[in-house]
Amino acid sequence: MKQFIVLILKFLIPIIVVIGIYVVADPFRVIWQYDSYFENNKPGIHVNRSIAGAANFKNKYKQYKYDSFIFGNSRSLACQVADWQKHLPQPASAYHFDGAGESLYALNKKLSLINSTKTSIKNAVFFVDQQLLRQSRPDNGHLFTVSPLIDSDCNTLTYHATFLKAFLSYKFIFYYIDFKLTGQLKPYMVPTFYRPIQYNAVTNEMNSQIMEDQLANGTYYTPQRMSVFYERDTVQTYFKTCIKKKQKKLLAEIASVLKDNNTNYKIIINPCYDQKKLSADDMQYLRQVFGAQNVFDFSGINSITNNYQNYYEAVHYRPHVAAGILDSIY
Repeated sequence: MKQFIVLILKFLIPIIVVIGIYVVADPFRVIWQYDSYFENNKPGIHVNRSIAGAANFKNKYKQYKYDSFIFGNSRSLACQVADWQKHLPQPASAYHFDGAGESLYALNKKLSLINSTKTSIKNAVFFVDQQLLRQSRPDNGHLFTVSPLIDSDCNTLTYHATFLKAFLSYKFIFYYIDFKLTGQLKPYMVPTFYRPIQYNAVTNEMNSQIMEDQLANGTYYTPQRMSVFYERDTVQTYFKTCIKKKQKKLLAEIASVLKDNNTNYKIIINPCYDQKKLSADDMQYLRQVFGAQNVFDFSGINSITNNYQNYYEAVHYRPHVAAGILDSIY
């Protein structure tokens, strides 16, 4: 019996130590509360922006009395709060409520969270695309899951197990130890860590001024970065229809919240580098539900998507593009 207990302890103690380190360190910032969920002007571990944004909102909405919201996936980061506020009735207190790989499901839950706090949604802008619209559920993985804070159907144990599993990945532990010991962001860490960014904890806004500075001095578009800008078809292609029964239910719920709040809103279809256009059926449905005067399509082949210099890479467009779009629709 004694030997059995010793064996059990030898097995359990390392597990307890590792879990203890995870809980104390909280590398993904899902256990403890923070005034800022991202390091400003420093490299850091990629955390789930959807979850961090929800926690940050809950921590600050009473103080800052948010009434205007930017929604979308990571492409919406191109929309700067200062550029948007120029078009809003003043005073306006804006909050950027995006999420990496955002799903229509998570977006709907965020609106419900805001509504549950009795926060007035006076203004909203949605940056959407086929990728977001087709997702009636979030993708798997710690960077895309939603938290119990915004989704009552989320199992708390499963939720935390997702992040613990990510922490226990041998790659992550190796990266994490190296980063903690050296304090340096090395090239091989980039998929797990982000480069220094500018982050505003009040507006939950993130921008890449470092990249803009490199673009200004002509050092950004290196041969390696240029290699991602693939050739596109010169003939306009379209996505297949993605708004089906589940998506229609979510969109109807979103429209209902906006109507109840008498929200001044705009829905922008992202100008993606792939130049594929949203299907005609999907566009028709969006205009039917949200009003043709509120839906603006910048997808497909156009002056924005034709110019690679409007993009950091083949996924994300730059702030001046979003600013120009806002100027054109307001």
